[in-house]
This record gives sequence, structure tokens and C-alpha cells, in this order.
Amino acid sequence: MKTVQTTRPWDMAGADGLVAARALFGEAVDHLAPFQSLETVLEGEDCSVLRLGDRNFRITYPGPLDQAIAPLNRQLWVTQLAWMAAITLPSASLPALAAQATARAPHRLCSLPLHRAVPAQVAQTSVLMWHHPIAGQPMLELHLANSQIKNFWDVIQPFNGSSVSLTTAHP
Repeated sequence: MKTVQTTRPWDMAGADGLVAARALFGEAVDHLAPFQSLETVLEGEDCSVLRLGDRNFRITYPGPLDQAIAPLNRQLWVTQLAWMAAITLPSASLPALAAQATARAPHRLCSLPLHRAVPAQVAQTSVLMWHHPIAGQPMLELHLANSQIKNFWDVIQPFNGSSVSLTTAHP
């Protein structure tokens, strides 16, 4: 049985959010529309950057992102939200998960391409579904409230084949 761990992504926002993102991740962030992402390397570690809005980003990075941003001395905040966690599933689970989820237009879950995210509802649980490569493999990263993880996991087990168990780990 495979074990799935929860992690905590970083959120970065503020008046200088885009300026800081450019400084850390390069000019390519300018070309991202909301809910599009890119993969990069920051301080020798793999890093995934999802644009949520004009100056708002969600970042999957194993290191101390707040320390990497501090020297930039910009008007922004960067934090790992204590109430939110991420669960990673193989991208092969996307069709079954999409069949259980609803998304509001213009967002669509059907054949969600890589480097895209969609806010959705699964059994009345709000989930951000982000399809992007992790360690070179296409994966589905699901962001949701910590308080909803257990119920969410119970809902997805029938189409997950119960082949994955849930544990939590916070870096």
C-alpha cells in the first residue's frame, strides 16, 4: 500500500508579488495567466509556481521560501497557511476525480492539461486541482483545508482503489 503525505505549499501575495516572482523565478512568470504554472529551480531545489492572480502565487518548494524572499525587501507576504494542505496523486487519477468534481465556467476539469489548475468542488469540499510535473512525472496536486482532508480522503477512496493510505507530514 502506498502512503500519501500532505505538504504545505507557500502563498506569496502583495503589492510587489509580481516583482518578487520575477526576481525569484524569472521573466517567464509574466506570461502566466491565472491558474497556469511553470516549473523551475530555486536554490538548487525543484520549485513549482502557480499564478493565482495578478500579484498572487502559490508555490510548491521544499525550502524556506520566506528566507529566500526576505533579501528582496519587497511589499509582500509569504507564508505556509496553517489551515491548508496539499495531497499529491498520480495524474492517472484525474479522470475518476474529475467525474466526482464540479467546476464553474470557464474552468473545466475534463482533460486538464499540464501546468494548469482548476478550483473545484468534490462532495462539497473546495479543492484546487493543480496538474503539473513533480520530480519529472505528471502529478495531480490537490490543495484543501486541513479540516477536510479526512472526509475528502474517504470520498475519493472508492475510485482510488483504496491503493493509497493517508498520512500527514509537515516540513
